[in-house]
Amino acid sequence: MSVSTVVEFATTIFVLLTMFSIGMELSFARLLAVFRERRLMAKSLLVNTGLIPLLAYLTVRSVPVEAGYAAGVVLIAVAPGAPFGPKFAEISKSDIEFASGLMAVLGIVSVVTIPVSLGLFLPGNVTVDPLAIGWMIFVVQLLPLLVGIGLDFYSASAKRWLYPPIQRLSDLSFLFLIVLLVVVYIDEMLTLVGTGTLFISVVIVGASLLLGYVLGGPKRNTREVLATTTAARNAAIALFIATTSFSDPDVLMVVIAFSFVGVVLSGLLAGMWKYRTV
Repeated sequence: MSVSTVVEFATTIFVLLTMFSIGMELSFARLLAVFRERRLMAKSLLVNTGLIPLLAYLTVRSVPVEAGYAAGVVLIAVAPGAPFGPKFAEISKSDIEFASGLMAVLGIVSVVTIPVSLGLFLPGNVTVDPLAIGWMIFVVQLLPLLVGIGLDFYSASAKRWLYPPIQRLSDLSFLFLIVLLVVVYIDEMLTLVGTGTLFISVVIVGASLLLGYVLGGPKRNTREVLATTTAARNAAIALFIATTSFSDPDVLMVVIAFSFVGVVLSGLLAGMWKYRTV
């Protein structure tokens, strides 16, 4: 078994377990409650599926970087619905229900928005099959998410029994994947220094935090949620697409680096907001 096959398998397991655990953490009632905030949801979808992908496209067109690096920036930028969103909301003592519901909505709509955005914004010399990517996202992200949510209708007790071990397995699979990627790709990761991709990542993450906060509505706790959720992109599905649909390892390296920047900056900001005066 090749190293790339092991990485692809580990990534797939991580995404499946993560999306299933996220679905079990949610409820259908919470999902419907998010849709009632129509104005806020419209702005959340706009910034996550429109403004940030467009910003990434314009940035990589303005700053000269290699095609693989540019593709990696675009890939992570078009992947909304960070699994870390509710955790950041918990840290900052913000609106956890909005964070969970928004993450689920973004996970659902991204089945369409990710393939379309990749078709529009990838560099001209990088091509992918949007329909194939859309199908993969449906199978590994949307389907386990919906199955997890649907357990509420089948058996609430089974959901309560299954959630703790699935959540632990998701955490362990994430740690294993990170260690595996570092071991396999450490040399390639070091080559990112001086390429401009880390600078681009910081710029886009900073803009995501600002746009999310500005568009997050009149309430401070929803502004904080939209800011951190927008900045910390969905590394799970971006890693899966990078390992299954791109042969250039530079794409995967940028996805990892960008995700690290987004999670660290969002986490630091959430920790600062925790001590805000109400």
